[in-house]
Amino acid sequence: MTTQASADLIWRVVKGNNAFLRKQRIGRGSNRIALSAEPLNLTAKSTFKYSGVAHKNAIGMELTEGGIVVTKGKKSFTRAVKKARGLQAKGRKDLKTAIRAKAQRLNRLTTRKTRKTWKQE
Repeated sequence: MTTQASADLIWRVVKGNNAFLRKQRIGRGSNRIALSAEPLNLTAKSTFKYSGVAHKNAIGMELTEGGIVVTKGKKSFTRAVKKARGLQAKGRKDLKTAIRAKAQRLNRLTTRKTRKTWKQE
């Protein structure tokens, strides 16, 4: 029989020291912000709510040429960019707004128009 530790315990162990942690200084002072480079972290904030390491049903999104690749735990599937807005967090209701915001950002990246001066013709 295998037992898994709770998400809270895992977060307490990993929150200050893990491979995905990126600490960044704000301004000239000693204020720091902790960011995360986890693939299953929607907002890149190093917090318990968005952690993909601590939660077993974490959700991640990334943009590819075929569309948006959505990763839920160990399973991944591809969605068209326009249909990605309708994604629902079945296991994580608290991430509903974060999922919508990430899908809108990725959609905006694909539909961004370029200026005429940027084109090198």
